[in-house]
Amino acid sequence: MKSTRQFLFRSLLAAALMSAFGAHAGDSAPPVPQAQLIGRFADGVSAGTAEIVAFHAASRSAFITVDRRNQPSSFQRVSLRGLSSSALANPVQASNLTSGAITSVASHVNGNGFSAGGVQSLDIAGDLLAIAVQASPKTDPGLVAFYRLDAQGNASFLKKVNVGSLPDGLKFSPDGSQLVVANEGELSATFATDGIDPVGSISIIPVKQGMPADQAVTLDFSDFNAGAKRSIELPAAVRIGRIGASVAQDMEPEYVSISADSSRAYVTLQENNAVAVVNLRQPHIERLLPMGIKDHGLARNALAASDQVEPPFKLKSYNQLFGLYMPDGIATFRVNGSEYFITANEGDDRDDFQKPGETARVRSLALDAAAFPDAAALQANHELGRLNVFNTMGRNSQGQYEKLHTLGGRSFSIHNARTGAQVYESGSELESLAYSKLDASLLGHAQVKGRLDNKGPEPESVVVGQVGSRLYAFVGLERASAIAIYDVSKPAAPRFVQWLQNSTDLTNGDLSPEGLAFVPAAHSPTGNALLLAGYEVSGSLAVYEIR
Repeated sequence: MKSTRQFLFRSLLAAALMSAFGAHAGDSAPPVPQAQLIGRFADGVSAGTAEIVAFHAASRSAFITVDRRNQPSSFQRVSLRGLSSSALANPVQASNLTSGAITSVASHVNGNGFSAGGVQSLDIAGDLLAIAVQASPKTDPGLVAFYRLDAQGNASFLKKVNVGSLPDGLKFSPDGSQLVVANEGELSATFATDGIDPVGSISIIPVKQGMPADQAVTLDFSDFNAGAKRSIELPAAVRIGRIGASVAQDMEPEYVSISADSSRAYVTLQENNAVAVVNLRQPHIERLLPMGIKDHGLARNALAASDQVEPPFKLKSYNQLFGLYMPDGIATFRVNGSEYFITANEGDDRDDFQKPGETARVRSLALDAAAFPDAAALQANHELGRLNVFNTMGRNSQGQYEKLHTLGGRSFSIHNARTGAQVYESGSELESLAYSKLDASLLGHAQVKGRLDNKGPEPESVVVGQVGSRLYAFVGLERASAIAIYDVSKPAAPRFVQWLQNSTDLTNGDLSPEGLAFVPAAHSPTGNALLLAGYEVSGSLAVYEIR
């Protein structure tokens, strides 16, 4: 009788776990890790601190970008040496990590006609730290500054290497032999009057025996311009957004991820709704992969599109409404010998620079009566009227809109890296999670309700790491101030695992995750895997332990 009761208890427990964590029919429940907040750096920080973070194993330190008014173009070491596995008792207010030295990058790179305009990103391979530095003005060529780190995390300047305009994301290859830099080439802040639009590009800096080369190999997209030798290879679905721009000017590389064998880089081209595949062994751009569109007419892709409704928010589907994925963050991972990449589908526009802008609210558009027979009802503020869409797409010959295209997918996607085929798309799940996991009292907050008409929770960044035998993706949601953990061991069927959030009011605590870094258990000061998260608005750094 006792063994029967034990068997029944175990069976019920397994069923409950499978239900709670989304196990699929016929699957056995996988191991379920739990992440808890064990470290935080928040004393004396503000917006402009800790947007991007990287880990140095030898010194057991995190390094964060610093770009505040009183400390521009810098980085800082934060020690994790004394970190324990104990959960923080007062996580919103706690700050238990030791502040280290702040290094002024500007003091090392300014001169000879260059003036630092800010630091964008950093990465570490072994004892080599690389940090991307934009020029002032940002449309001038930027550079990468390299530093040698010692066992205590002290940084010694090595050299600077020139790259393209506005270096943004950068990444060392897994074997440490190359650094790949995404040079965004963003429009001038005064583009409306000066018309300056530098080309986007990708720089590759070789590294031999821990020493970076003096010069980068910089690749741009001019071969894909109209009439150029590779123009026929430009997929029609790659978005060229600015009227009058060449392909090379319009491309805006953002984030970089690199294959496990260090042979290829995958670079998001956010405004172009595409990913560039870069051959690193014989440096050239192999091909451009369009990310496609999301059909919000399907129930699984329903969204909350109005900031003029009261919570609880209802997700709805709308015929002839589509989303451009426009990925920001990207990460690669390998399963059973096949390479995949996962993207955080944030969306973006150039309205800060272009006048007139390229977006408009649906209520201001003339809709085609055949495509939208219920146009008057759809254009009400509580339906689609407030939603921002591209005003440059979807018009017929009479200038009426037959299709509407909104910004971002409000989702993450997984693609086969070899073929480019999408194998998974999270549909409306991130929105559903955000509006169900957040306390009901916070749904009316400007960071939540105020963003329904413009990209929703905004998936910003993503990293993938292995815990035990399983692979997990960590997706940062900028506006929800949260991180969603998914088991991606089966790339075509990810499972939601856990929701991480360290704010009770969206005013205090950790706000707007920007940069994420995964630390494998073998390199962790606690002996368990860690997730480091840098927060753009609060300027704080959080350390989660994953068991």
